[in-house]
Amino acid sequence: MALPPGHAPRPAPPGYAPPPGYAPVRPSPAGEFLGRAMRGDWAGSLKAAAWPTGLILALAVALAIPSYGQGDDVVVGWSDRLRIALAMLLQAFGGGFEVRAAGPGSPYGSGSDGSGGSDAFGAGYGTAGQAGATLSLVPLTVTVLWVGALLLASRAARKQGGGMEAAVRISALVTGAILVLGLFAQPDIAGVSVSSSPLLAALGALVLSLLVTGGVLQQDAAAQWLAQRPAAHAVVRATGTAFRALGAVIALCTLIGFIAYADVDGVDGTAMLLALPVLPNIGLAVLGVSWGAPVEYDVRGEFGWFGSGMEHGGFGLSELGDAVNGWAVAGAVLIGVVCALYTGVSAARRSVDRREQAIAGGLFLVLYLLLTGLSGVSAELSGDVAGVAGQGMAEIAPSVPDVLLFGLLWVGGAVLVAPHLLRLVGRPAGTTAPAPAWGPGTQPQPPAWNPPAQTPPTTVPTATPQPTPYPPYDPRTVHLGPAVAATAAAATAARRRSVVVWSVTLVAAVVLGGGITAGVLFLKSDKSDNQQPPAAAAEDDKPAASGSSDSAPPEAGPTPSPTPVPTTSPTASVPPAAPTVPGGYRMVSDSAGFSFAVPVQWDRESEKNHQITYAGSTGRAELKVGVIRNAPYTSYENFRNLERTADANQKNYRRLQLGANTFQGFQGAIWEYTYEDRQSGETIHAIDQSYIADDGTEYAIYTTERDRYWSDARQIFDTALSTWMLNDLD
Repeated sequence: MALPPGHAPRPAPPGYAPPPGYAPVRPSPAGEFLGRAMRGDWAGSLKAAAWPTGLILALAVALAIPSYGQGDDVVVGWSDRLRIALAMLLQAFGGGFEVRAAGPGSPYGSGSDGSGGSDAFGAGYGTAGQAGATLSLVPLTVTVLWVGALLLASRAARKQGGGMEAAVRISALVTGAILVLGLFAQPDIAGVSVSSSPLLAALGALVLSLLVTGGVLQQDAAAQWLAQRPAAHAVVRATGTAFRALGAVIALCTLIGFIAYADVDGVDGTAMLLALPVLPNIGLAVLGVSWGAPVEYDVRGEFGWFGSGMEHGGFGLSELGDAVNGWAVAGAVLIGVVCALYTGVSAARRSVDRREQAIAGGLFLVLYLLLTGLSGVSAELSGDVAGVAGQGMAEIAPSVPDVLLFGLLWVGGAVLVAPHLLRLVGRPAGTTAPAPAWGPGTQPQPPAWNPPAQTPPTTVPTATPQPTPYPPYDPRTVHLGPAVAATAAAATAARRRSVVVWSVTLVAAVVLGGGITAGVLFLKSDKSDNQQPPAAAAEDDKPAASGSSDSAPPEAGPTPSPTPVPTTSPTASVPPAAPTVPGGYRMVSDSAGFSFAVPVQWDRESEKNHQITYAGSTGRAELKVGVIRNAPYTSYENFRNLERTADANQKNYRRLQLGANTFQGFQGAIWEYTYEDRQSGETIHAIDQSYIADDGTEYAIYTTERDRYWSDARQIFDTALSTWMLNDLD
């Protein structure tokens, strides 16, 4: 601290001395580093941070320009579309996209019966909670472009002499910009609010920016550190090889996938624009299908697009052949062969030894699995939001276990075969020389030259000959010796044979890779040959066209149900062949394949979304029977999944019982609960008994009634269970 003019520092008192071991307090290394970062060039860091931020804004503006079919009656204006586009783009860093209806006064979110409630199958889309939808999607195109812009900005900062301190400043500015954009990207439109999870997006941007800027700005220091550690240097080189190979492979598959997508009927300019942010996602799906890993879909609940119930299926090579033709399957396998060979050849050409090749192949597979896990899309819907109705979850993503299996086969085989292929064409593997043993800024020292011992000359020349300057190199005037000429001729012959060798190799790889893929797919299909494909299951879900609720069984008469295999104990009871019908009830034989007793005044009222409803002319009470063919789950798992939705969306939901049980000798589950009706405020009581029969069909018997009338509804439910039978309609 400077003293005013005319003042001198106060002298220490006589005899004063600092205590032994005294030293001035210095900040910690982390404190010194942060101090240097805060005192650095913020203007230059701001210029660098403007590159990726400007990219996000430019992409959002481009996505907000189309009106997306609104016509003259524009509800979502340009500024709102800009904010929605920003919310979608920020998912590239881990942000979210959630849409919620704005409370009870909203035009969305009411159930089909006006109560806002929903049954266990989701028959009424609205729930007793707030209607909303959540979309989980990572637009990898945006992530790649943003990382590329950050790389260019970091290289510019490196030329200005920036170090790790500059990386901290750039990352802080980029993170702040993403946070501000995330807070801005939360519009309220026509009673619907959009949330973008700005904190998660900012956290993801911070991690990515620190990794990218730190890697670029510390490149020289990292080179010096790696020069002294050959093992670490080999891993870094293998990582670079894996990144390059994966980038080239995904680029090829993305191009093919985009061309195939553009050729689909009904895809217009707006659909093409919406596909641009997810081009690498499409490329990863194409690569997975080419290697034998299908793209799977999983639907739970009721959606306007997919129907109701729980559906699970996939689209792989076999489905591609059914949808297009056999040539499409051959082309897909050929794409997989090319990608695998390129990966193996890249690892062989850029690696020093076989160990580094194996590391590059393993890292390629790890990166591929990571991106595949991020490339899927999932949605969760509850109620009616902006005209989109449904309740449940839907997910479309490549099958990660299959990607791991087939990736090991293709990548592992390519890494093993590629060095031998390179030797066949005269280009041995491992041509990339290892890194020099000196660091940046130092010059290598040439090896010492020890001339061979010679006999001293007997005569001393009288004059020292002057060196003759060599003429410029001209390949047209170079004369090769016999040995060199023979070597060149052999190399030329090898190059001429390379086309033949590569052709034979490509055919062999197609046969080998296609055979392995077909064999694994055959084994998988053989294990599930009793399961019908989703399309067939959907057709089977449709009951017979005619027949009333009280129609008689077919003329052949009902045949006894197949003897069930007990799942919990060998003494499980089997239902009687002719159940006793109490007074006031009658047996009905439904065309969907079951019979049970209902009150005499009840009739079959409707069939919708795999549910058959029996009810009377008055009152709220009803019996619903859900029929799901080839159910890919257990009844208990299904109830647990449905309860999560009910607990989150129904008002005052309370579980009374939920557990696995045995129904008529089959594995099943029972679920009983109550919730509050939003319109009337009454407590609604519901119970559901579900089980899976021998043929894999799930039957669920469900009833709901106001709690004050529950005793009568429970008697109807118990009577239905005690008289339940399956009919053989074949």
